[in-house]
Amino acid sequence: MVSRWIRDSGWMLRPHGKERAPGLWWYQRDDRQRVIDAYLDQRKRRQTPRQGLLAQDFKAQLSTWIEDLNLCQNLKAWGDPHTWRYWTVPAYALANRIEKGVLIRHLRELEGLAKAMFPDDVPNSRRLRAALTEDDIRRIRQLYLEGTAAKIIAARFRIPPSRVGQLCREQKAIRTAERERMIIEHLEQVSDSTLIVSTNPEWFL
Repeated sequence: MVSRWIRDSGWMLRPHGKERAPGLWWYQRDDRQRVIDAYLDQRKRRQTPRQGLLAQDFKAQLSTWIEDLNLCQNLKAWGDPHTWRYWTVPAYALANRIEKGVLIRHLRELEGLAKAMFPDDVPNSRRLRAALTEDDIRRIRQLYLEGTAAKIIAARFRIPPSRVGQLCREQKAIRTAERERMIIEHLEQVSDSTLIVSTNPEWFL
């Protein structure tokens, strides 16, 4: 039997990550405020009259965003009080009407500062790795074609999930076509069996 889980708009507007955003590893430190203060100083130095001055409440906004992304949320407000999930960055941006690209840029730059400040404490999964070899790329595409989640592949090869998507466009199209074929085949089987049951004389006995 083919099952299809539809991720609707309601799912996209709620926390659904099983882990916190990996780029926030530095926020678990007691001295995390050093990273935030360094970033605010950097932003102030970079601002120009043409770009506009830094909003007065930017520090409070930034702190709220990071704190929300870091905390495991109870889904009681979404009708599931016994489940806890983290916000993913895209879902949080969408739910709070923040431009996703802007939020991602802030988080990326914050992590960049954290890597420079605490180089010995950067998790292996967040360290830069050597360029992928042809064998790596072939293995990534094979794993994706076999149905392995992009997030799992990304963690194994220490690359962003978006990079997996870039490398596996053709494999994604194949998986999508196969899934649609199975769904159509399943619907046709269900339709045929319903027709057979409804026209069976024994049904009316």
